[in-house]
Amino acid sequence: MNVDVLTRSFALFTRCLLVIAILVASGINTQGQSSSTDQILELTDGSDLHGELKGLSESDGLQWKHPLSSNSVRFQLDHLSRLRLNPRSTVQNLIQPECRIEFTNGDLIYGNLDFLGQERVALTTWFGGRLETDRSALKRIAFLMSGYKVLYEGPNDISEWEMGQGQNGWAYADGQLRIVNRGVLGRNFDLTDSCNLSFDLEWDQPYQLSVTLFTDTFNRFDYRQGSYIFFLSPQFVSFQRVQPGTGVLTLGQTRIENLSGRNQARFSIRAHRETAKFAVYIDDILAATFRDNRGFVAEGRGISLASQLSASSFSLSNMLVTEWDGTDESDLDLDQAPESDVLYLINHDKPKGDVVEIQDRKVHFKLRKERDIRIPMERIKQIQFNNEPATEDAIPGNPRAIRAHFAGGGSLSFNLVSWNDDLLIGESQHFGDLQFKSAAIRQIEFNLKLQSQQYEQAADTYWNMDHRP
Repeated sequence: MNVDVLTRSFALFTRCLLVIAILVASGINTQGQSSSTDQILELTDGSDLHGELKGLSESDGLQWKHPLSSNSVRFQLDHLSRLRLNPRSTVQNLIQPECRIEFTNGDLIYGNLDFLGQERVALTTWFGGRLETDRSALKRIAFLMSGYKVLYEGPNDISEWEMGQGQNGWAYADGQLRIVNRGVLGRNFDLTDSCNLSFDLEWDQPYQLSVTLFTDTFNRFDYRQGSYIFFLSPQFVSFQRVQPGTGVLTLGQTRIENLSGRNQARFSIRAHRETAKFAVYIDDILAATFRDNRGFVAEGRGISLASQLSASSFSLSNMLVTEWDGTDESDLDLDQAPESDVLYLINHDKPKGDVVEIQDRKVHFKLRKERDIRIPMERIKQIQFNNEPATEDAIPGNPRAIRAHFAGGGSLSFNLVSWNDDLLIGESQHFGDLQFKSAAIRQIEFNLKLQSQQYEQAADTYWNMDHRP
């Protein structure tokens, strides 16, 4: 038997022993069947445990209650990898943040900008109220022309979806839509003029996933109504237009280079009616762009997903559907290390200089650090700041360091203090004392330093496999 196979088998065996030991210590009958819940705890050794979070603090670690356990299990923070929580809250129809704020340490927040001065910046979020930090922590601010409207987060249950008739391989478990074999499903997302569909895709066999946008038929392919279809595989992205009376036309195909040797990635599929522009991102990197020279022809309001290979086996999770203002990072040609602040205007100009302040929806800008001008926020797509990016050494190595991911997108990293049913409390190097609504948290990452190192090791392994002589 191959040595690698033996190694993986032994690792799996030891994980099973660990889980059994935990269940026995908790008073669980290991002969019974565990009931599934939406909360899942992932440990640093790769083990997954269903259950319910009962407590979390820097002093007491994490208290975890398994469905069949009479007692809670206590885990030390340095053994935790990720906590996936129930989708307890959504920002759908609550607010429409006007800005996407990125920080030099990789944090990202959707919110509204209150003010920006030479030294400080303040913003308001739906999940944490007003936050204030040093301006030196800013990397970039994007002004969202039409706001950031969340249409859907999930998946939450199979009942949310309309299933295709006949044999259908789609199923729901543990926050994932999974499929083995073929199948179609979809739902109405109330799409209007734009769409950004993001999801994590994980596969263990070659896949062919088709994503149909702006359709009103969710349980089958329907070539009698207008729609747009993306065909995704590990090697290619293809794009088709379906138009009644005209038929199906392929508008483009792009080869994918960065999925070789991998089994998971995050996809973002975007469409914008006014510009008839379409884009596919993989792990936040632009993979393909397309345009429909005839204009946008589809009128439907939903999305359908289909597996087209009988041997397929893959899953979709962390799905987010929002509106899209048509702006791509590729359009902006962002500087890797700007020597001054850079404005990206809607007329494609890119003046450089110094952002003095932002107040009353106007940007006070010193052009070439000499001439003072004031520009309405509505004329600016993004601002890139002349601040030093955080280095790898800046990633916290202590077990208290966590990263919270919020409903509606965005994340912040900080030191954990405590968690209860109402509040997640932490301490941030940038923002000071923090309090967030517990119901706003979709997942928490632990041991950020370890995860960063594991990601780099995995990337090195793939590179070596692809390039070894």
